[in-house]
Amino acid sequence: MSITTAPLSPHIGLEVGNLDHERDFDESTRQALLEAWIRGGILLFRGCRSAEAHLRLSRCFGQLESSATPDLNVDGNPYLMELKYDPENGKGPGGMVRVNGVDRAGWLGWHWDQSFMPVIARGAALRMIEPAATAGETGFIDGIAAWERLPVQLQERIEHLEVVYDFSPEMDKNPYGFPTDLVNLKNDPESIAELHKYNFPPVVHPLVITHPETGRKVLKLSPLHANRVLGLGAAQSDALLHQLADHLVDERYAYFHKWSEDDVLVWDNWRVIHCAAGVPLDVRRRAQRTTLLGDYGHGRYLDPALGRKLRTATIAD
Repeated sequence: MSITTAPLSPHIGLEVGNLDHERDFDESTRQALLEAWIRGGILLFRGCRSAEAHLRLSRCFGQLESSATPDLNVDGNPYLMELKYDPENGKGPGGMVRVNGVDRAGWLGWHWDQSFMPVIARGAALRMIEPAATAGETGFIDGIAAWERLPVQLQERIEHLEVVYDFSPEMDKNPYGFPTDLVNLKNDPESIAELHKYNFPPVVHPLVITHPETGRKVLKLSPLHANRVLGLGAAQSDALLHQLADHLVDERYAYFHKWSEDDVLVWDNWRVIHCAAGVPLDVRRRAQRTTLLGDYGHGRYLDPALGRKLRTATIAD
């Protein structure tokens, strides 16, 4: 039987139904899923109850990328990463912050994955195994729609600009499109050193790209890790990034997913930005993620001597 699709929100995403996750997909089903993904930007699947089903579904959307963080891999599988927050040890992906006066673990501001690398993932598929009892939503915004909401004069101004990204894992050190009252809860030297254990030289990405399948333009800005607009003076760059990030992260146009057990969300990393709302410090959350290999061909290291070498290390961004 053919899959069904229904809108997730007025702005982005489709929910897919009538799919048996426990069976191999024939070519027509794989093609229908891929076409729905291109239309929707993100897809929601319910009832994906096993790692095997998660991997099978992920491969419908492209080749899987192996993880360079083997300590997070599930049962030694290089393509399946476990992301969890455990209140007993206070460890987990993302920041531990106070935002809007509330403490949250696993909080991540708006971003697209791997903006600090010249070669970026095509997408990802996240499966929720243990949803947070409170909070824990994941938000998504469509960069195509954000571009189309810009005034024509601003589109013309930015179309050929590039942004320098510099790995910035301390959430309160990211000024563009982030809450102004954000405070890191772990500011001791050991915690800061742990955040900066990865060495990522600055990279450059275009501010606007053309989406390969749709031919539509994307406002390709990641507020997380954005450092400056290449070739502009500091004041002009700062003003422009604030303007564009505030426009992009307008949550009137966002979809926030409240997770249920065995949900899977697959997103197009070349089109969509996302964020993680985090969980209260005493609330567990456990998910698994696959990453879709990709190279959109536009990123490069800022240092010309480094060229466009393929990544040698990644983290869960």
